[in-house]
Amino acid sequence: MNEKKPQNITPRQAKILAAIVREYSNTPEPVSSEDISVKYKLDISSATIRNEMMALERNGYIGQPHTSSGRVPTDLGYRYFVKELMKRFELSLKEQHALREQLGRLQQQTQEIGKNIARLLAEKTDQAAFALLPEENSASGLSNILQHPRFDKRDVVEVVQFFEDIDEYADQMLSDFFKEQPAALIGKEHHLAPIKNYSLIVSKVELPTGERGLIGIVGPKSMRYDKNISLVEYFAKYLSTGE
Repeated sequence: MNEKKPQNITPRQAKILAAIVREYSNTPEPVSSEDISVKYKLDISSATIRNEMMALERNGYIGQPHTSSGRVPTDLGYRYFVKELMKRFELSLKEQHALREQLGRLQQQTQEIGKNIARLLAEKTDQAAFALLPEENSASGLSNILQHPRFDKRDVVEVVQFFEDIDEYADQMLSDFFKEQPAALIGKEHHLAPIKNYSLIVSKVELPTGERGLIGIVGPKSMRYDKNISLVEYFAKYLSTGE
């Protein structure tokens, strides 16, 4: 699955790519044309889906990890999905209310707020999470990655090392990722530790004191980007404004 430059993609191919990304985020197995045909109402035959999947593979959006008939998204496929196909995930009013209460209680604590924020973010996203705040730099949720069905010991070692050395990355991350909008960085896009088989979602925090920080998550590239981006954004907004 070598990296390629983005190619034109037809509306039908875009629907199939979106279905592959969603299906692969829900199951531990590569996605076949039969999976798409049975589970997604695209009104096209399995043969047409197979042909379009071949075109997507030629253009670098999906790849075949081994000899099975299934395909998985590549970094290019994930990037196209996040940028062009992903619908915004809206947290329900009930979810927002519960989060406000939990975050409000954490902000009243004067000790280990970064650690508690990271722990809550890891719990809500089912990923590993970090908080780079003036008070402290903290990480939590590595067990979420260890329990993931696509767990690879070699990859997790890289994530563990990244979290162990997070103090060393804090200044660079504040410089690179303190942007207006949350960022989803897939595979090698973050240029940090060599955690190329994972993705990073990060958002800036502007505390009422004027101090700056970042919060974010690290997880498999097959994560739910729509929901996780919304959660990270909500946490960051609350920490910045209290609303």
